[in-house]
Amino acid sequence: MLPMDLKPDHFRTYTPRANKPVIDHLDALKRLPISFLPNLLREIIARDWNFPAEREQLEDEILTIASLSAEQNNAWFEKFARMSVSESLLRLNWVSAPGEFVEQLSSYLWTTHQLDAFREAAVIYSDRLHAAIPPEIPIIPRLGIALIGQELERNDYLLFRKLRPHLSHLTYTAAWDAVVESHQCFSTTSVD
Repeated sequence: MLPMDLKPDHFRTYTPRANKPVIDHLDALKRLPISFLPNLLREIIARDWNFPAEREQLEDEILTIASLSAEQNNAWFEKFARMSVSESLLRLNWVSAPGEFVEQLSSYLWTTHQLDAFREAAVIYSDRLHAAIPPEIPIIPRLGIALIGQELERNDYLLFRKLRPHLSHLTYTAAWDAVVESHQCFSTTSVD
């Protein structure tokens, strides 16, 4: 089955919360390539277990896809549409079990040397989506503190790459002495 063959009845096993955005935007979802849509359906099914901010982000993604004109849709998804998908994959029940389909698709893309093209298509899509949906500024300013011990041998980890422009890097401070001292105090205290 291809996305253009989808009908509301195909989604009857979805929870009401997952079913609603699919049915509301079924025409837009029908225009998506088979190499992309099951990934989105997997996220939609899992949205019941997401945090509210993640649910909102997914809703914004669906609304953005639904708002694309035919030309925009073709431009956004042309690289996904160029990927071949085997007949055996098309026979899978990718609507009810999109996670299984995505696993099989990954294997197929790897064996047919299309994985790099998929990754490139995903990056292009992600960049376009982030340009279309600018990130919201948090209502409450956030503070995060990471204490990294001096035993760290490598410093080329990408752990904080998104946060790096907003970070302060302090290599040694008097406050650290207080942290170490309080840790020693608590770790040597015994309870009778």
